[in-house]
Amino acid sequence: MTPEPGTSLESELHRLRDALQPGQGPALSRNMTDLLAQAIEQSPFGIVVMDVAGQVEYCNRAFTAMSGFALDDIVGVNPHPWNPAETTESIYGSLLSSQNLGEPWRGDLQNHRKDGSVYWERQMVSTLRDADGKHTHLIAVKEDISERKLKSENYEQTRRLQEQALVSSSNGIMITRSDDDDHSIVYVNPAFERITGYRSDEVIGLEGRFLVRDDLAQPDLENIRSALREGREGEATLRNYRKDGSLFWNELRIAPVRDLTGAATTHFVSVINDISERVRYQQALEYQANHDSLTGLANRNLLSDRIEQAIAWAKRQKGLIGVMLLDLDHFKLVNDASGHRAGDALLKEVAHRLKSCVRETDTVARLGGDEFVIILTDLPQADDVDQIAEKILSTLSRPIEVAGRDIFVTASIGVSLYPRDGDHGEILLRYADMAMYRVKEHGRNSVRQFMPEMGSNAISRLDMEAALRRALERGEFLLHYQPKIDLPSQRIVGAEALIRWQHPQIGLVHPIEFIHLAEETGLILPMGEWVLKEVCQQQVRWHEQGLPPMKIAINMSARQFRQEDLADRIAATFASTGADPTQFILELTESMVMHDVDSTLVALRSLKKLGVSLSLDDFGTGYSSLSYLRRFPIDELKIDRSFINDIHTNHDDAAIAGAIVAMARSLSLSVVAEGVEKKEQAELLASLGCNQVQGYYYARPMAESAFTTQLHEQQNGNA
Repeated sequence: MTPEPGTSLESELHRLRDALQPGQGPALSRNMTDLLAQAIEQSPFGIVVMDVAGQVEYCNRAFTAMSGFALDDIVGVNPHPWNPAETTESIYGSLLSSQNLGEPWRGDLQNHRKDGSVYWERQMVSTLRDADGKHTHLIAVKEDISERKLKSENYEQTRRLQEQALVSSSNGIMITRSDDDDHSIVYVNPAFERITGYRSDEVIGLEGRFLVRDDLAQPDLENIRSALREGREGEATLRNYRKDGSLFWNELRIAPVRDLTGAATTHFVSVINDISERVRYQQALEYQANHDSLTGLANRNLLSDRIEQAIAWAKRQKGLIGVMLLDLDHFKLVNDASGHRAGDALLKEVAHRLKSCVRETDTVARLGGDEFVIILTDLPQADDVDQIAEKILSTLSRPIEVAGRDIFVTASIGVSLYPRDGDHGEILLRYADMAMYRVKEHGRNSVRQFMPEMGSNAISRLDMEAALRRALERGEFLLHYQPKIDLPSQRIVGAEALIRWQHPQIGLVHPIEFIHLAEETGLILPMGEWVLKEVCQQQVRWHEQGLPPMKIAINMSARQFRQEDLADRIAATFASTGADPTQFILELTESMVMHDVDSTLVALRSLKKLGVSLSLDDFGTGYSSLSYLRRFPIDELKIDRSFINDIHTNHDDAAIAGAIVAMARSLSLSVVAEGVEKKEQAELLASLGCNQVQGYYYARPMAESAFTTQLHEQQNGNA
C-alpha cells in the first residue's frame, strides 16, 4: 500500500496521537471509536503500538504488508531482537531517550522482513499519555522507503560518476551562469586549468569571454553570443589565449542546463577542446598546397586565386592592377656550371629581393623554374608599373653570392594591365608572357608592356608544346644562315645555321620563343637531329652546285650534348647523307663544357674523332678555367655579343675583347666576334687580330636561297 500523495509520517503521527491519547478533547462516542479503529487499520502507513517496555500490542495491515509479520507473530514481543537488520543499540537507545523526554523520534532504519529480506524503513515514534500525563504506550508510524533509498543511492552514484568524469575529462569543462547580465564561471575542471594555465580560483566569477582577450574580430564569436541569448546549443572555433599569452585554437561547444521543469536555463556547460595541433597541421597542408616549396612564394594555385581577387576588387573600386611576368636571363648557365643546389640558392635570393620591391598587399609567385609573377594592386596609373619593374631590375643587378662566387643575374619582364589588356587572369598572364618574350628578343634585362600587335605574332606557351610536336611532324621548320666574315679578306668563309619556325597561321617564329620550351620538354633532341641532317643535305647540294667548301656552325643544346651516344648519332647522320664532317663546326657554351669536366673531355674527344671542329660559344659569360680550356680540343672561341655592343666606345669592353683575342691566339684558336652591327666595331676587332665576325653590319640571318645566291655572287666576283 502506498501513502496518498501529500501525506507524511509526521502528519499521520499527529493524527493518531491526538485520536488515541485520552483527555485531549471530548469523550468519543462508540461509533467514533469504531471509525477511528477502522481508520488506523486502513492507514497507508504501517502502525505499531507498543507498551512502555517496547512490547508490541498492535500492528495494522500496512505494517504486515510491509514486513510480512502478522500481529500474532509479534504481539508481546519487543521488535528490537527480531526486526533490525543492523546494529541499532544506539538507535534504540536514542529512541527510548526521546520518549523519556516526551519528544517524537525520527529515523531511517534497515529492518528485516519475516522472510529475512532487508528493507529500509522510515519511522516516527511518539509517546501516548493517560489523563494524568503518565506514559502508557509508544506508537510508531512506519513507511517502506527501500525504492526511494535505491533511487537516491543510484542518483548519488551517478552524481559521483559525473563529477569524476568532469574531473578526469581531457577536454576543458567550464560551467557558467545563464542570467542575461551574468555569465560568470562557477566551475572549471582540471583540464581547463591545464589547457589555459589559469587556476580555478583565478577564473571563478569571471566571464568565459576573457579567454578571447582583445581578439574580437572573429566571425564565430557571434555564433556563441546568439546561442547564449537564445539559450540553445552552439559551437565555434576560436582563437583563445592562455595565461602566458600564447595562442591556442579552441573548438568550443556550449549547451544549456535547464531546471527541473525544463523551461528555464540555469547554466551553460562549455566544452573546450584544444585543437591547436590539428589547426597547425591543416595550415601546413594548406600552405604546401598554395606555396612554392623552394621559395615560399605563392604557387600557381594560389596565384590564380589572388589574380581573381585582385580583379574583383578592381572592378568594385574601378581600379588598376598590373601583372608582371619575370624570367631570369641565362639562368640555365648557373645550373649547368654550378649545379642545381647553387641554382636553388639563387632562386631563393631572387624571391627575397622581389618581395622587398613590392608592398604587403601585392603578390609574388613562382610559376616554376626561373619564372616569377607579381600582381600589383591599387596602381594609381599605368606608368607606375614600369617604375616598380625598374626597381626590380636594379635590385636584381646587385651580385648574388652563391657557392663562394658572385653571380650577376638579370631578368626580362613583361607587363599586362587590368582592365586595359583583359578582364581575367589567364589572358593577363598570357599577354604578360608575350611582352616578356619581346624583351628576350631585344636583348633581355628590360621591361616591356603588352601591346595588341604582340598577339598577332606569338603563340601562347600553353599551346606551344603541342604545336611544336605538330611542327616536327608537318615539316614546318626551316633554316636561316648568317654569314661569317673573314676580317682580313672581308669574304664569306662560313655561316651559322639558325632554326626558324614557319607557323601556318602566324608566320615566322624566332627561336627565342620556342627553344627554351623545346629544351624543357625534350623536343630539342629530334629538333637537333633535324637541323644536323638538313645542314648535311644542304652541304651536299652546295658541293653539287660547284660551290667551294663552306664551314657551317650548328648550335648544340645541353640536352643534346649529354646524350651518351651523341658521337654515334652524328656519325650515322654524316654516313646517311654523305656530308663531309670537316665542313662542320659544333658550337657549345661554356656552361655546358664546365658542368662535368671529365665527362666533357671524353665527349669532346669522341666528337673530334669524327673530324668536326668545336667552337666555344658565348665566351666570357661563363666560368671557364684556362687550365681546362687548354685540355679541351677546342678550335674556336666566339666572343659574346655583350662585349661587342660598346666595344668602340667603352675602353673596358675593348680591353676584354683584346685579352680574349690574345689568349685565343696564344692557344692557337680562331676567334669569332658575334653581334657586330657597326663599321667601327669591325675595324677595331680587325686591329685586335680577330679572325672572323658575324652580325647585322654584314648580314642578317637569311633563307637558304638568299644565302646560296650570295655564295654564287661571291664565287663569280660580284660580291
